[in-house]
Amino acid sequence: MLSDSKVKLDNQDRTNKTVAVLGCGVIGRSWAKLFLTHGYTVKIWDPAPNLHDQLSIYFGDDLFQRMILSDSPEKAVSGAFFVQESGPENPLKKHALYQGIASTLDENCIVASSTSTIQPSVLQRDIAFADRVLVGHPFNPPHLLPLVEVIGGELTSLETVNKALAFYRSLNKTAIHLKTERPGHLANRLQAAVWREAVDAVATGQATVEDVDLAMKASLGPRWAVMGPFETFHLGGGEGGLEHFFDHLGGAFEALWDDAKRPNVTEKLKQEICQALIHSDTSINNNERIEAIYQKLSKVVQMTS
Repeated sequence: MLSDSKVKLDNQDRTNKTVAVLGCGVIGRSWAKLFLTHGYTVKIWDPAPNLHDQLSIYFGDDLFQRMILSDSPEKAVSGAFFVQESGPENPLKKHALYQGIASTLDENCIVASSTSTIQPSVLQRDIAFADRVLVGHPFNPPHLLPLVEVIGGELTSLETVNKALAFYRSLNKTAIHLKTERPGHLANRLQAAVWREAVDAVATGQATVEDVDLAMKASLGPRWAVMGPFETFHLGGGEGGLEHFFDHLGGAFEALWDDAKRPNVTEKLKQEICQALIHSDTSINNNERIEAIYQKLSKVVQMTS
């Protein structure tokens, strides 16, 4: 069997250009946009009653005309070689969805869930195609941010993992294989650690909401866009690299780990944080703000890729 670095899409995957998207909310429609811009036929299913109108506004005429809206998940997955499921974060609903599509799913089709909280071993229980179920967790929005975390469950075949990695990488995604199932996967756990410190800074009166965001944007944000934490501290170790950093500053950072506390997120604290953000930007509506952020993200990704 081919390794992660060498596996390529087989002939069937290359000739079949149909991908199904189940669930077309914020994450699902972003996935659909990515697949469409890479030339795939995208079949979409979502239970929203006004799906047609929502998607026509989001995608615009060119992309919207190229997608196929299905009135059932069974029809959506029929003929697809890859399914990206982005439904509600509810294992019972996902199980029902997977069991429903089993009869029309092609025998080699992979089903990847965008879930950020549910483990793949939970998703594949009592599913006939369990060996082809895994997690393909993106960072929002998937059509802009490169990361996809691929995690197989206890019953997922290595071939399925390798083919999923190859497919995502063919879309110019940065796909990584997480070999251990953990709540939140990897990037969200890193994010949760920073979020804990951000909330704690406000809760203890150390800094305002605005200053916490400024501290990130003016220091760690730009640095982490081009270097990860290990690369950063390897560089920080000078000629001795990371080994010198461990010897010189490792103890100081471990002391910060010991000092870290879980903040008490009271209703008062939540209101304080939310009000600070509301008052910080009232000049543009939500859709305009999201579009402006997406444009900035696109530029950052282009600069750092």
